[in-house]
Amino acid sequence: MARSIESKLRSQKGQSLIELTLIAPLMILLAYGAIEVGSVISTHLTMTHTSREGANLASRGTTPTQNLDAIIAASSTTFRSSNQANWKIIYSKLVWDKTIPCPNPPTTPCTYRITRPGVQKDHTRGLLVKNSKLSTNGAVNDIVTIPGIDGVKAGQTFHVIEVFFNYAPSIITFVGRGINTDFYDRTIFTNVSGSV
Repeated sequence: MARSIESKLRSQKGQSLIELTLIAPLMILLAYGAIEVGSVISTHLTMTHTSREGANLASRGTTPTQNLDAIIAASSTTFRSSNQANWKIIYSKLVWDKTIPCPNPPTTPCTYRITRPGVQKDHTRGLLVKNSKLSTNGAVNDIVTIPGIDGVKAGQTFHVIEVFFNYAPSIITFVGRGINTDFYDRTIFTNVSGSV
């Protein structure tokens, strides 16, 4: 009798070991997938906060250099100097083109042009090869058409922060393979009263 109980216990221990061996890889894969999803969400949130804070600072009169340096320092866990090839931040200023008449009150968007005061290094950070998505070329002096700005009075100035990030999955899982790794976010603020 005692022998049959002992053999039954051994049998149950063996069964548990086999079940654990079969389930453990799946559990590890699910844990890594959850970590990867968390990393993707964290990167998106960081990009959103970076673009919003950058546009907010620019609209209050902060110089482009101070602005970009401040937002990169605040989000240094994502925008590290060691991974500059994976990200780029571009500051642009949209100025009303006075040579093209704007209806008063505006029923169609006024015409705005991209300006980037100062030299190239003053309005960009990061080494990722990306161009601004504000226009076809994203070049200085290009005409910009932005949905949602019709009805804005002529003479406004807009500040734009665009954030590009080439996401590389940190863990090899099924999650990292199924996403678009080119992340993009932009925020547009108008001048705060009294700033230039």
